[in-house]
Amino acid sequence: MSLSRRRVLAGGGTALGTFFIGGHWVKATPKAARERGFTPQVLTATQCGALESVGDALVPGALLAGLAPFIDSQLALGSGSKLIAKYLGVDPLDQQGFYRALADNLITKLALPENTPEQLIGAMATDALTDWMGPPASYAFFVLRADALDVAYGTPEGFATLDIPYAAHIHPEPVW
Repeated sequence: MSLSRRRVLAGGGTALGTFFIGGHWVKATPKAARERGFTPQVLTATQCGALESVGDALVPGALLAGLAPFIDSQLALGSGSKLIAKYLGVDPLDQQGFYRALADNLITKLALPENTPEQLIGAMATDALTDWMGPPASYAFFVLRADALDVAYGTPEGFATLDIPYAAHIHPEPVW
């Protein structure tokens, strides 16, 4: 059975994702992986923190839904990644560099005392940031926002939190 983006998101973001938790590989959802203290395999903990901070400002609830474990686990899949960047023209084999650059830019900007995540996203959306390296900030903003939406609300449970009926053409199989 091949994995589609729909199947990945329907499975709580990972379709039986495997995360490194407490020295062991464990099958879990991104939310459970975050709660249990997953160890990133591609990004650094600092990079994950920056993505979570800004991602949660973009989409409240993304941090608790497991945005960093979701992104890191998908990056570890290489060509099998189902991150939105793949569908926007970022080759899956180049995604690690894309997300590292995004996270490093966020780390640099968040280190400045005048920048809060909320102020930063406003400047990202309009490409108003100086010294931004790599793809345009507005593009990175769009990609991070889409990933945050996917992990926070792209599942039947996410729809339920919004009090919206989940009406997928193909209802996802249960994860467990």
